[in-house]
Amino acid sequence: MLRRNWRRFIPIYAILPLATTGLMNLFAYQLPKLIQLLLHSARSYDLTSALDVQFPFRPGWIWVYIATFLFWVYQYTTVARESPERACRLAAADFVAKLVCFLCFVITPTFNVRPEVTTGGATGFLMRFIYWIDTPTNLFPSIHCFVAWLGTRFLYDTKNLRRPVFTRIVCTVGSILVFLSTLYTRQHVLLDVAAGIAVAEYGYLIAKYTPLTGTFQKLNARFMKTRLVDIL
Repeated sequence: MLRRNWRRFIPIYAILPLATTGLMNLFAYQLPKLIQLLLHSARSYDLTSALDVQFPFRPGWIWVYIATFLFWVYQYTTVARESPERACRLAAADFVAKLVCFLCFVITPTFNVRPEVTTGGATGFLMRFIYWIDTPTNLFPSIHCFVAWLGTRFLYDTKNLRRPVFTRIVCTVGSILVFLSTLYTRQHVLLDVAAGIAVAEYGYLIAKYTPLTGTFQKLNARFMKTRLVDIL
């Protein structure tokens, strides 16, 4: 029963495409951090603008920031459940966008200055924890914003939604809340957000108008013929 419910949530054909997005996240985000440690003398840039200063530090937004991870899961799995082609197109778009992020993180590393966290309770603890595990690097473009927007972008094309209009409105508002959460927690600045949206749109267009999605489909078809599929 557990296996049947699992496959209903993530169809067998969507396992490799979705796994690819997770692996690309590690590649695009963690590898540049390692490179930055090795090249600690490399110059970094602070993209904070006068407009960013108008966003006060609001630790309470960390709850929205953390909830984004569940938001991503909902978006990506919902899109992937529509068809093998859609799952592969999403993976292709995600791959392209994260590759662009990786190049930006390595070629033009950025940083920002974080405020002191004086808030107590669970909110303060969570804010300090995020600051501790997530160094203020790899900011431009914002992966947090790009993934949220890419998922929403694909949901506008998804046809198997039970309440399409409601779902798209909720996810659009959800994406905006994600953008704001990165600003109010001082995890990102406005240029990071804008660049995140831009790379999401770029990945979406590349996946839609180039043969890249077909390449992912061929790889997925080969994966579907392996014995590993019988285990999953």
